[in-house]
Amino acid sequence: MLVVPDAAESSERPKLGLALGGGAARGIAHIGLLQWLEEHRIPVDLIAGTSMGGLVGGAFAAGMTPEELRELMRDADWDLIFLADSPFKYKTFRRKEDARQFPAQIELGLKNGLKLPSGLNTGQGVQAMLDRIAAPYPYLESFDDLPTPFRAVATDLDQAVVVVLDRGSLAEAMRVTMAIPGVFAPVSLDGRLLVDGGTLDNVPADVTRSMGADVVVAVNVSSRTDGFTPPANFFDVLGSTMDTMMAVGVSKSLQSADIVITPDLRGFPGTDYRRSEELVERGYEAAEAVRDKLLPYAVDDKAYEAWSRARLAKKRSGMQRLDAVRVEGVPEDEAERIRATLERRLVGSETKLEDIELEVVRLTGTDRYENIRYALPEQDGETTLELYIAPKTHGPPFLLPALELENIDSNTFALNLRGRVVFYDTLVPESEIRLDLAVGTRQEVSVEFYRRLFGTRLFLAPRGYWNRSSLNGYDAEGELIADYREKVAGGGLDLGLDLGSRSELRVGYDVLDLRTRLRVGEPSLPEAEGRNRFASIRWTFDGQTRPVIPTRGIFSRIGLRYYSDSPDIVRSGEKLEGPADYAQIEAQFSSFHRFHERHRIFYGASGGSSFGDDPGYNEFRLGGLLRLGAFHYGEVMGDNYVLALGGFLYHVMRLPDVIGANGYLGAWLEAGSAFDEWSEASHQWNASGGFVLETFLGPLFLGGSFSLTNGDRRFYVNLGPFVR
Repeated sequence: MLVVPDAAESSERPKLGLALGGGAARGIAHIGLLQWLEEHRIPVDLIAGTSMGGLVGGAFAAGMTPEELRELMRDADWDLIFLADSPFKYKTFRRKEDARQFPAQIELGLKNGLKLPSGLNTGQGVQAMLDRIAAPYPYLESFDDLPTPFRAVATDLDQAVVVVLDRGSLAEAMRVTMAIPGVFAPVSLDGRLLVDGGTLDNVPADVTRSMGADVVVAVNVSSRTDGFTPPANFFDVLGSTMDTMMAVGVSKSLQSADIVITPDLRGFPGTDYRRSEELVERGYEAAEAVRDKLLPYAVDDKAYEAWSRARLAKKRSGMQRLDAVRVEGVPEDEAERIRATLERRLVGSETKLEDIELEVVRLTGTDRYENIRYALPEQDGETTLELYIAPKTHGPPFLLPALELENIDSNTFALNLRGRVVFYDTLVPESEIRLDLAVGTRQEVSVEFYRRLFGTRLFLAPRGYWNRSSLNGYDAEGELIADYREKVAGGGLDLGLDLGSRSELRVGYDVLDLRTRLRVGEPSLPEAEGRNRFASIRWTFDGQTRPVIPTRGIFSRIGLRYYSDSPDIVRSGEKLEGPADYAQIEAQFSSFHRFHERHRIFYGASGGSSFGDDPGYNEFRLGGLLRLGAFHYGEVMGDNYVLALGGFLYHVMRLPDVIGANGYLGAWLEAGSAFDEWSEASHQWNASGGFVLETFLGPLFLGGSFSLTNGDRRFYVNLGPFVR
């Protein structure tokens, strides 16, 4: 054992440097090595890292201990970090509406032509973690000034060369080295477009050596170390291809290492971030396996304590009070609005990092920005919050696509391709235009102009719409007897109040023309034509955490309509005038709760009433998924209805983070009825269940529903909104 008698003589011992390689989640194993070195009093003098090795290395260099790193990984919300979209909980109300109606995690830009985003994930979730780690280090003339000197390795996409980041923003350097091509958007820095350094130098032992290390310990966590396994799917092929591309560079770089550590990470794919504790243990075991090579660099208690104090002395503490806010990257008027809001909420009292992170994530909820990072520079005893906002480069306008597929019966499918184009500030500031289009079984064109009034929460929203769709008719026994074509064209105007990110109130008036024509069926069956005129008031509350399968939260909506006119019913050439001057109310509610972390319990209820009047064509319709699923839509109809359901979703799998999320097996009971008179209500009981998978195209459901009342049943293959 090398013993250093005191701090003054510490310069006589060899400088030990670490080279921490990339390997996505497998890089968490680096923490185990750091923990082993700490326990055995082996000082780390220099550190360089690539990709996840850059994150772990940068966090350690910033002054975090191995235990703090371990806790950071253990407590991280990986679902949120790798979410391709902004967190649903913090979206503005209109963006929540978009996410519910268009659940595919795809956003195309229409700025100067149709464009894809630069990555499947903007990296905002990762950025939030990095900002928390590196907030006290907004800019450094040299990363040698960190508690532990550090280098991050990146690749210049244009020049195809290794770029070693040794100064500037620590958070930005770590973000750059983690910019996995095709997954996270690349980062523009100093005129260069940079991505993950793993493509050219995945284990930067050569970089560590160039920093002045006498002894280089390199840690290789790439999946290539497990030996070649024939790829089983597209993602395995992609991963194997990248590993093969990196292998030559890794072999060359490792020639600069004195000690090479290769943890046994078989069975740990690069997406397995949620098994952080196991990964840390594997890293610890790998260090223990080469203890004879590492222990010669250990020092005694006194020397290690002196080294620790010297390292701690260079660590910057977090701020206690925020004095000012500066915003960069957006137009001056927009920056001023953001600055004023943040100063009102944050400046002048004790401020925690959690408060700043909350405000940043709220800004991302507008879905206008590619990335937002922050720093906390301190000068003359005052701390400033600096926000660096990168607007999305591929829009606005933005196109949100959706593919919907549903089986009507065993032989017939309904297929719709829908899209929503969102324009911001096109006609006047603080305005928005939504243009919805659909082709397939249902054709639709609709547009809404949304404008905030007088700088308040009041808004005006005129709209127009046209759609054409199929509508089935059933007899009293549930037999399909008719196929109709329904056409609707009209417009309306709403005056509303934005009640925050979770709630909205609207008052409006609509006038529309409706034509329902028989396509298949007996000529004597009824048709409908005429005007629908109604005034409405609607309040919506959306407090759920996700648009597809929430972890928790409540969604509720209540609406009241007063009809001054309704379509006429036409049978065999005779016209029955539609009713007028009647009211309808409809309310719905759903709630989700998490149990045992991954599983869900849900329940809900809805109902509607025409207050004893006959609404004619505007009666309520039940049937379809989660609406008495054993029946087709429109098979159960009446002037009033009630519906309740409850069940559970059991988590059984998870897709790779960039292409989807969770898979559940679910079962639920539904009870309800549609009827004209309350005394005639005949309640139906359904048992339903199946498999629902959250994919980047939206939720996929395979399952069925069985009527416990009359034995009807229906099987579902459904791609599209699950909770409607």
